[in-house]
Amino acid sequence: MSVVYGRFTFGKLIAVLKGAAILAVKADSAGRLGRISGTLKVKNKGELVVGRNVSFYARQIPSSISVAKGARLWIGDNAFFNYGLDIGCTKSIHIGEDTIIGPMVNIIDTNFHPVDCDDRSASKGIIIGSNVWIGRGAVILPGVTIGNNAVIAAGSVVAKDIPADALAGGIPAKVIRELNVPDGWIRRTK
Repeated sequence: MSVVYGRFTFGKLIAVLKGAAILAVKADSAGRLGRISGTLKVKNKGELVVGRNVSFYARQIPSSISVAKGARLWIGDNAFFNYGLDIGCTKSIHIGEDTIIGPMVNIIDTNFHPVDCDDRSASKGIIIGSNVWIGRGAVILPGVTIGNNAVIAAGSVVAKDIPADALAGGIPAKVIRELNVPDGWIRRTK
């Protein structure tokens, strides 16, 4: 099933319509032109807001999104999510527009259980700016803010804030260098 210059085969059209229907049913608000390719498991007991032209490509490995009661997950326009995505939202996660999330990325705003009896950690919101690229296998931990236009290298564990216009990587992720991102430049075209 292939797309040729915007024309759809019948099977592809049904898949696109099915994806749009799933987003509309599972989300509190879903923008037009949303697409799901493959298996996306959505468990929404809170508030899930999905912008326009958001794509989930989950063919090789299913992706999952879980939004707990009282939590809010907001996804901006033109965001792209690759396969194996795992989002666990118990408080708040904000993902900006034109953001690219690579395969096997994990975004969690809580540890889900205490490490020991003295652990009093609570859920902490995550903010991922606009035009961000998060590489394969990265883990975004609770309380982190990633600035606009940042790039997170594959396999990184982001435990602290990353500024705008920066390339960061490692365990824990640290700024490697500043990026040249002119105003209005979007990392990929639609």
